[in-house]
Amino acid sequence: MQDYLRHIVHTISVPGFRNVQRSTWPSMMEYLEHEISGMGHSVAVQSWHDNTGILCKNFIVRLEGKRKETFILGGHYDSFDDTPGADDNASAVAVILGVLRELNPRETLEYSWEFIFYACEEPPYFGTKSMGSYVHASQVVSRQIKCMICLEMVGMFSNTSGSQSYPFRALRWIYGNKGNFLLGVSLWKSGSVPREIMRKLRRRNQRFYRKLFLPFSISGLDWSDHRSYWMHRIPALMLTDTAMFRNENYHTLKDVPATLNYEAMETIVFDLLSLIKTE
Repeated sequence: MQDYLRHIVHTISVPGFRNVQRSTWPSMMEYLEHEISGMGHSVAVQSWHDNTGILCKNFIVRLEGKRKETFILGGHYDSFDDTPGADDNASAVAVILGVLRELNPRETLEYSWEFIFYACEEPPYFGTKSMGSYVHASQVVSRQIKCMICLEMVGMFSNTSGSQSYPFRALRWIYGNKGNFLLGVSLWKSGSVPREIMRKLRRRNQRFYRKLFLPFSISGLDWSDHRSYWMHRIPALMLTDTAMFRNENYHTLKDVPATLNYEAMETIVFDLLSLIKTE
């Protein structure tokens, strides 16, 4: 699995390749759809045009479960400006592809699951109705969604003291100063399902998974695709390596494949698979 994750990240972490406004954007969309369908999964494409006429696509794989109630596992595949975007967000793309690679397209799960690769999370789309996640969230039947799980930068880990910072210094006393964990972020109003997801992940690896659930959003808490679901009152949880609070290469040309921890990413893949098969 580590070799596969590394292959995906290296293939798509080319400067500017995944930027919506670059000439390579159609090639990225073609590559992603081909990679998914090559696993035997059926791919639904949700298309729209941005305000300049650029074609954008979400790619959706749905596995029907015994119940129609649906969990979503998603992450954005576009990148910021001309950065390679290895952690942001090729790491999430690779992990979701890794999960799909291990799932039989004809497998029947307890709940239905959708695996979504979103376009248009990065500026200038962030916070607008052109975000791929907003396009999707605005069209689903909210009561049928149990929870949306957003993967946002899941590849940077370090056991070095001082490798983890925080927006508020007090958090250092709770989570420590080593960037060796994945943080689950949600709001209390998302209800009990995100908390149950984190309990299940922590039962598998308590030291690796930490959680931050708050009564209201603070700066940085909604900086990814889960915000679109919160806006539509759909429970959502973000799993993240904390982005710029750990990764000094965030939104720079130094966000390259060699900086990621593929062993940790493999752990995430199989922990998510365990979650999917037991929900």
